[in-house]
Formats: sequence, structure tokens, C-alpha cells
Amino acid sequence: MTRPDDGPAYPELRHARYAQCVLVLVGLLKAVDTQIIGLLIEPMKRELQLSDLQLGIAHSTSYYVVYGLLAIPMGMLVDRVVRVRVLIAAMLLWGAGVLLTGLARDMWLFALAKAVMGAGGAFTYPAAMSLIADYFDRDRRAFATASYAMGQTLGSAGAVLLGGLGYAALASAAAADPALLMGVSPWRALLIASAALTLLLVPFMLAMREPARLEMGGIRGGPRALLAHRRFLVPLFVGMFFMSGVSSGVQVWIIPALMRLHHLQPGDFAVALSLAFLGTSLLGLLISSRFANIARTRGGDRRLVLPAAIAALLCAPASCLAMMPDLASLAVLGIVFLVACSVAVSIPVIAINFRIPNELRGAAIGIYVLVISITAALGAPLIGATSDLLGGSAMLGHAMAAVAVPFALFAALSFWAATWGDDTKAPAVAGDPQ
Repeated sequence: MTRPDDGPAYPELRHARYAQCVLVLVGLLKAVDTQIIGLLIEPMKRELQLSDLQLGIAHSTSYYVVYGLLAIPMGMLVDRVVRVRVLIAAMLLWGAGVLLTGLARDMWLFALAKAVMGAGGAFTYPAAMSLIADYFDRDRRAFATASYAMGQTLGSAGAVLLGGLGYAALASAAAADPALLMGVSPWRALLIASAALTLLLVPFMLAMREPARLEMGGIRGGPRALLAHRRFLVPLFVGMFFMSGVSSGVQVWIIPALMRLHHLQPGDFAVALSLAFLGTSLLGLLISSRFANIARTRGGDRRLVLPAAIAALLCAPASCLAMMPDLASLAVLGIVFLVACSVAVSIPVIAINFRIPNELRGAAIGIYVLVISITAALGAPLIGATSDLLGGSAMLGHAMAAVAVPFALFAALSFWAATWGDDTKAPAVAGDPQ
């Protein structure tokens, strides 16, 4: 066990690794649910008779509005209560939202279901990040923090593979025997099964141990004390505002782009896309943790965000992937985008877990979630509205680029500015390089 200064020790590594595995599974199963819903957008749109704008509002805006509104209160709560209990409540709420999505009969019920998922997500992320910071010392923390994002990307990969093939199998079986699913649409059956899988994780969460709160800075004044870190946090949050628009917008619409522009069905690209998610997840994890440690070693905690600035810059040209005339060039840009996006969204959270004192981390993560929720709520509908404005489905790739490219450039500039913040740093820990 590692002991910071003369205070409580970090948990034994076996307990920390168990918690890390559970938290990775939390991120993975949440991503499975999210990606499966994204994968099923087209059949959902047809059955619920939604326009692109209505789809964007129900699918993304309702989720991120609730996610954002609850982010700061939940972040503050995480700084004060037993985080493992918060996490269990969050996953129960999340599973209920996925189930309601599968039962939705119109746009408003779909939006309500996604709002319930948003509430569960608002609990989950601050609790998971706060727990990781107290389970792992500073030498292991970058990798542990990035591993949650790896779980999310692995979940996306698994969802594309299993969801795509599963939907194709269910649709084929239902066509051959309409009574097989008892009148339930294949996409509904898939979402109900996904909700049940998510709830199976709860017993493993009950075995997690709540770690002691370490690296306390003796901070008083609540979230207002974050003002001492404003030269770091303000550009960081601005960068994530734009980066979230890139990430959510492109990833929501890339599957519809494959289906509309290249006339593919989920079963046609499920294996290839899942392998791409898997490979980019592992690569993004390695790059995030490795380059975060390199930047920290060479320039101190201030330079932790530099890899995110470079990654965001790469996202600008890669956001044009849906404009490519063939699948090969789309695949190349898609891989670049997924790796760069993974790094750009992982590094800022790693930086917060290093630079912000323990009693302020939940609040900082809550503000971070609120900021990304605002633009994530706008990203997908903005691309949908731009597509409608440009002429409909055939212009979806141009609409994605028109929104994502300038957002990525602004994100890169903001992350670079965050590397120059020289305000108060997190308290030093014994053995931590200065």
C-alpha cells in the first residue's frame, strides 16, 4: 500500500484492481447501451416516424439536458457521501432508462427514456472518477483513469458487433416467423435484452469497498474554491465544450451516414466497425496514459493537457470522414478520428484528477459534465438541422464536417491555452516528482 504523507493509505492493489475492473465494466455496459441505441436509430426513426431534427432532440438533447442539469449537484454530492452507493443507484437508474427506451411509442416517450438515462449518467461519471483517484496513487492514476474510457470504447465496439449481428438475426427471424417475437419489433427486443445485461453488474458493485479520501487540500468554501484554479479550468472546460460537440455529433451520425450514403445495413459493417472500435480503444488508452505521463514528467502537471490539444487538432480533418467517396478512405479517417477523439476526451479528466484537490474533484467533474452536456445536447441536432438545410440525407457528410471541423480547431486552441495555467496545483504527495 502507498501512503500519501502521514495520512490514510491507498487501498491494497488487489482491491483497487477489482474496483477498476468493475468501473471499466460500468463504462463498458453504459457504452453498449448507448451505442446499441445509436445503431438502431434508423429502424427507430421509421417506426416512430421522426424527422432528423426530432430524432436529434429525442436521442441526444433530452439526454444531455438532464445530464448537464444534474452534473454539478451530483458532483458536489460525490464529494460528501459514500460513492459506491451513488454508483449502484446510478446503474439502476440507467438500466431503467434503457428499458423505457425499448418500450417508447413516440418521440416524447423516447425523449423521457433518454432523460432517465441522462440522470443515471450524471450520477455515474463523477462517482467513478472520484473513486479512481482514491484507489490509485499518482504513478498508477493516469492509466486507471484512462481505463474507464477504454471500457466505454470497448463497449461501443462490442455493441456494434453484437448489436449489428443481433439485430440482423432478430430481423431475419421475425421476417420468417412474425410470431417469434410476439409482436415486439427487433430493435425493441434488443434494447430490453441490453437493459437486463446492464442490471446484472449490480451484484459485483456491491462487493466494492469505499476507499478513504486522500490528497485533501484543506479547502473550504465549496465549489467557489475552484476559482483558485480558473486559469487551468476555464480553458480546459472551453476545450471540452467544443470537443464534446465533435465527439457526440460525429459518433451519433456516422452509422446513419454508412446506411444512407453507402447503402449498408448494420449486419454489413458490424464486424469491421467493432474491430475498429476495439483497436482504437486500446491505442487511445495507451496514448492517453503514456503521453500524459510523458507530458507531466517533462513539463509538470501544467503540461498534462498538451496531448489533448494535439489530438483535437487531428480531429479536424478526420471529421470529414463521411465526405469520402469510398469506404477505404472513410475507414482511414474514421480510425484517426476515433483514436484522436479518445485521447482528446480522456486527457482532461486525467488532468483534473492530478491538479484538483480531493474535496473539489467531484464539483470539478460536475462542471466538466455540465459543459460537455451543453454542446453534446446541441451537436447531433445541429448536424441534423444543417443536413436538412443543405438538402437532406445526401448532404449528411458535409453537414458533419461543417459542424465538427471548426469545433475541433477551437478545442485544440483551448486545450493549448490550458497548458499555460499556473494557478494552484493539487497538494504534493510523498514520492511525487516535483
